[in-house]
Parts: sequence; structure tokens; C-alpha cells
Amino acid sequence: MTSAAAVRLEDLTLGMPAATDGFDFPAPRYPAYLCQERPSDIEELMPLARAHVRRRYGRSALGDIKPQDELLIVTYPHQNDMVFEALRRAMLLEGVAKVDRVDVTDLGVEVADYSAAEGWREVTDRVAAMTEQGVIHSVAAARLKDYLDDRPGYTGVHAGESGRRHWKRSAGSRMRNNWTYSTYEDFISRSNSFPDELWRIIDLRVVEAFADAAAVRITSPEGTDLRWDVTAEQAALWVKGAWQSGHILGSTIQGIRFGHSVDTFVREAEILMPTTNGVVAGTSNHTGYFPHAEVHIEGGMISKVVGGGRYGDVFREVIERFKDAQYPGFPYKGWAYFNDASIGTNPKSHRQIETLWKYNDPRTNLPERAQAGVVHFGFGAEHWDQVFLKYARANKLPTMHFPHIHNIFATYEIKQRSTGEWVKLIDKGRLSCLDDPDIVRIANTLGGPELLQYDWIPALPGINYPGDYATDYARDPVSWIRRDQNGEFQVAAAGRS
Repeated sequence: MTSAAAVRLEDLTLGMPAATDGFDFPAPRYPAYLCQERPSDIEELMPLARAHVRRRYGRSALGDIKPQDELLIVTYPHQNDMVFEALRRAMLLEGVAKVDRVDVTDLGVEVADYSAAEGWREVTDRVAAMTEQGVIHSVAAARLKDYLDDRPGYTGVHAGESGRRHWKRSAGSRMRNNWTYSTYEDFISRSNSFPDELWRIIDLRVVEAFADAAAVRITSPEGTDLRWDVTAEQAALWVKGAWQSGHILGSTIQGIRFGHSVDTFVREAEILMPTTNGVVAGTSNHTGYFPHAEVHIEGGMISKVVGGGRYGDVFREVIERFKDAQYPGFPYKGWAYFNDASIGTNPKSHRQIETLWKYNDPRTNLPERAQAGVVHFGFGAEHWDQVFLKYARANKLPTMHFPHIHNIFATYEIKQRSTGEWVKLIDKGRLSCLDDPDIVRIANTLGGPELLQYDWIPALPGINYPGDYATDYARDPVSWIRRDQNGEFQVAAAGRS
């Protein structure tokens, strides 16, 4: 067995460091270290497990440990038992008094198998839980609240693979963080061991840029072209609500909603939303993939959804079903609001290998959105105001956004108020601040410039790989991605490097 620590730097990725010949976008790269032989002895996992439980930044951090903590970890049936046991032992070695594990099925949650080939389920599964069961975020989070009410002894909880703030609304102050170590791939992923100090300054650098924004434009080769204006007051409000470790709120309207009262939100929405216009286009969401879809935005509201196969069909059904809803604190009728354009900031994140086609959590494609420079767009009315939530539940309406579209090769530009110039926060999928001299200097002290290079860049025909985007990929992305996951394009890329 070759341990993770012994893998050579040059073995960590395959592919080319620059663009493929004839293409302007970064060439495909793949994290070859994930394919190393796996251990059978838990002791081989312990050094990495102890490192994980000392980390304090990002949704994978487990290091907010207090003496004599009694912790509860909520898992899904797909949990790798050896990974869990290694992390449990590491927590106990750090001074935790007790680490219990409860499966979501023990909370009464009915678990299904999910596949990234069923991207349309991001809509159907979420809207049913919210409208039929009155769930605010997820069934598992709601059941966890009931479970904890009867067990006051736990001092900390780790649960869910995303939605930290939403889970905290259920678990309260005992919610420490998500639990992102369901699989062996999660455990050894370099995205989950990215240095805290480096990741934090990257996040802050992105948020700081919003303070000088007068306008935003986001484009991508998949068809996205969206723009909105930002007043000086909105920029100041946005900065206060935009930070969430590893998940920066790149939508002005969502940053204001997260960080401020509903009165502030509706006042600024009436000014900002008329300037929000354009198209968001792509083929992936948190759950998986679908034929190419375009979401057209006019005045901050969805005017139409074009294409998308079954995903497009169920998306349009939700828009029509709730078109006459008048949510409290929202300026227009309907649920179909533009909500978020959030930015991933971890250069080591990657699309999963072992779980993409069979998983018990509906977010089979979640790691894709975490990569530095990936923009994920979300749609739907959402607020945490109690008047809003009570109205939605009483009228069997969705309580939050849930359809998404990811853009891996986005360019995100801000028009600076101070200079009038357009600057790129993301350039063709790469987070620009990763190349700032001071961030490079910090990376050099923590392990070297390789820390700031991407381990994974997918092959997309006509964009960074030979072929035609429309005919080879957009009509049936699942078939292309299955080939990608089977290594077909990795071998081709390595052969040209």
C-alpha cells in the first residue's frame, strides 16, 4: 500500500498545465492520487484523521472541539465505516468524551438511491418535502431537531453535506458543521485538507472585491450572460452578508438577504431587481446532469426556461404552479426569483468518482460546485423571516430556492466604482486571486505554489477539448460524463501533455 503522504507531487494530476492546443480554456486535469490502492488497516488512516479533526475552516472542518465534548455525527447508509471509525478515534484522542453516530434512517428518514443521471430530482424531491410536509430545508434536518429535543446531553453535532446555516436552524447552537466524510474519496480528497490559513484569505479577498462594485457581469461558453447593477449602499450591505467559508455569495441580492432584515431586503430588491437581466445556461446542478437548459431572467424574475429535458419540464411546472404566490417581503408575485450566483473557492475540489451514479444523499454532484471559480446559480424565493416562513407553510409553498445551474468555466467581472474599470474575479473558470502575489507567497510557505493549481478540470468538447459542445455534449451530458469518469479523456489528455 502506498500511503497518501508518500504520493509524489508529480503523480497528483494528469493533463496539461495550460490550454489545449486550439482552445482558450484550461485543459483537462484529473486527480490521479484518488486511484491509489486503498488501505485495509485503520492505523494507516490515523495520521490524516488526526489532521482532519484539527482543521477549523470550511464546511469539512472538525476542529471546533471542546474538552469533554459529547458529539453526535449524523450519517447516511453510504457511510464508509472505516473512515468513520478513524475520525471517531481521532476525536477521542483530541479529548472528546463521547462520539455517537446516528443514521438518517434511525431518524425516520426514508432513504433512496440517487444518480447524477437524474438531475431533475433536484426539483421534484425538494418541492414535495416543502409543500407536502412543511419542511423548511430538508426532511433529515427537521427530524434531527426532534431527535435532539429529547437528547439534551449532546454538546455538538455534525450533519449534512451542505447547507450549514440551514442545518443550524434545526439543530441550533449545537450544530458545529457539516459531515463531509461519507466516503474514502472524501477522506483522502485534498479539498478536505486545504490549509485553513490560505483558504480563509482567498475567501476574504473575493468578498472584499464586492465593496467596490458598481455592476456585475457573468458569462460562460455554455451560454450564460447575466448582469446587474449595484448601488454604493447595496455594495456595503452585500459585503456584510456574502461570506460563508468556501461558499461566497456572489449574488448581491442573496448577500443582502442573508445579512439583513426583510425590510432592508425588499427595499433594495425593488431597486436592484429591475437591473438584473440576462441568461443562465448549463447542464449540471447539485443533484446531477440534464440536457442543456437556459434560464432567462428579466427584472430579477425568471421569464422562461428553455430546454433542459425533464429538468426543464419540472422546473417550468414549479414556476407555473406558484406564479400567483405573494410572498411577504417580496416585491413581485410568484416564486420564480433569481437568487444566487455563489462562488466556490477550493482549488482542490473535484467531481466525485465513486458516488456519482449511486448515492443516498440527493446531492450527488455537490463537490463540483465547491471548486474555486465555479459559479452555481440558484432560483426561487427564500428568506428566514418568520412571517415569510409561516406564510409559505400555511399556503403549502416552497420555503427556499432549490433549482441550480453550475458553470465551471465562468468569467465573473465587477465594474469598480472607484475606477470605472471592469476587473475579473474569475477568468475562464480560474479564481483570479489565486494568482495574487501575496496569496502565492502564503501558499509558498505552506507547501508551495502547487496548492493553488487545480487538481480537476473536466473535458468539455468545443470548450477545452476536441468536439462540438452542442452535438457531443449538451444534448446528452450524462453519456459524455460517464466516458469522462471511465478515463477516456484522461488518457487522451495525458498523451498530449
